[in-house]
Amino acid sequence: MLWMNTIISLTGNSHSKMSIYGDKSSEIVEESREIIAKYIGAEYNEIIFTKSATESLNTCIFGIEHKLKENDEILLSILEHHANIVPYQIIAKNSHSKIKYVYLKEDYGFNYEEFEEKITKKTKIVGITMQSNVTGEEIDIEKICDILKNRSEKLGIDIPYLIIDGSQAITHKKINLKKLKEIFAFVFSGHKLYGPQGIGVLYLKSRRTAHNITFGGGQENGLRSGTVNVPGAVSLAKALRLSQERVNDIKKMHYEYKKLIVDELSAIEHVIINSPLQDDFVDSIINISLPKIKGEAIINALNEREIMVSTTSACSSRTFHLNEALYARGLSRENIEGSIRVSFSYETKLEEVKKFIKVFKDEYYKKFKEVIESGI
Repeated sequence: MLWMNTIISLTGNSHSKMSIYGDKSSEIVEESREIIAKYIGAEYNEIIFTKSATESLNTCIFGIEHKLKENDEILLSILEHHANIVPYQIIAKNSHSKIKYVYLKEDYGFNYEEFEEKITKKTKIVGITMQSNVTGEEIDIEKICDILKNRSEKLGIDIPYLIIDGSQAITHKKINLKKLKEIFAFVFSGHKLYGPQGIGVLYLKSRRTAHNITFGGGQENGLRSGTVNVPGAVSLAKALRLSQERVNDIKKMHYEYKKLIVDELSAIEHVIINSPLQDDFVDSIINISLPKIKGEAIINALNEREIMVSTTSACSSRTFHLNEALYARGLSRENIEGSIRVSFSYETKLEEVKKFIKVFKDEYYKKFKEVIESGI
């Protein structure tokens, strides 16, 4: 019956002190919290469990809404996920503050000079993703922290609240928040680590600064009321440990896969590679466009041959931020609508990559090339 006791322990209410199963659940949750803190360079009491990265972002963003006043400024990158845009739009409207965006340079790299220039005495919050979920473009968070610190000192202001969306990057980079002291909040989710859906993490540097936006039992240091997802917390902690331990091996493997695809497909007329093989792009994501062909048509053709990819609208049917990320790279609407995202997991095999290349070429020459060149 050991397995049954384990299951009961995992499903016990970790906030109940009325049974041994509640105590065991509480112990397991705290052990998971300590593991997560260890692997991202945080203190265990700075880790808050949520149900997703989206909830984590909403919790910290709405939690510091009270810090904004009229004409204050929120600074975001143009590469943000919808979950790291919409909450800011709401609090900006509520507080009569303003949102400013940082765009890309002519070579489509993140514009750090513009980022520095747009930090003013009115800047109160900065929201930045570590990695675009559309193209895989990376933002150097250490550089962001240095710029924010130096610019704030020059202006004579407190460092703005820096909120980092680490959801896409957590499987590809080692994180040490102790060395990134300017970060106020850092979020990620379980399923991006090959863990379960329905569990997320919010690192919060100062609990006292953020007001709670949910009310009830006062769980998670009073910031998120509601019973903690015990199996989810345990699974996320293990997924994070395994992911962080093999970051370098996975990165090397994904580079080889991406290079193979880029080399093969960039030689095909009309194919546009939106995720170049360079240092400021992660190797696990490749965004590819075909003019005059809808992304859904490409996906359907590939799906019929057991190749699973996504359009840039995989996370949302309203694709403002997704389109903006590609518009910022100079793509036309036509090419954006004809874009797909190819991504690898740590389980992706070389044979699967080669199959994708073969199938893509087959479908291109059988179905798409003629349509593109006909102008229909």
